[in-house]
Amino acid sequence: MSFFPGIAGWWLLAWGVLFPTGLAAQSRQSSSSAPVPALNEQQRAGEGLFLQNCALCHLPKKENRKNPVEAGPTIGPSLSGLFRGANPRREEVVRQFIQQGSPQKMPGFQYGLEPKEIDAVLAYLKTL
Repeated sequence: MSFFPGIAGWWLLAWGVLFPTGLAAQSRQSSSSAPVPALNEQQRAGEGLFLQNCALCHLPKKENRKNPVEAGPTIGPSLSGLFRGANPRREEVVRQFIQQGSPQKMPGFQYGLEPKEIDAVLAYLKTL
């Protein structure tokens, strides 16, 4: 009987990793018809960290599967276009927000992510 919880646990883990990855790919493809530029190594690492730590709240949850254009709601704000526009302090503000979080809204990752990993997440967010 202890065999089933092990399989269920692995299945849930696989679902939690693969499902957000598919959503990220769908949201990137459906947002425009322009080709998506290839990500560099740091941006790919940041994408993986984003999917592990941020996707649950910041990627849309598709509710209407019959309409491929409709993205669905997010728990937290969508981060697409976060770095559009000229604001030299934006990266510093976003880095601090990732590290410290916000009470009742977002956990801080200062103890969960290394500075290099936060740099990678920022590099990825700049591609959205």
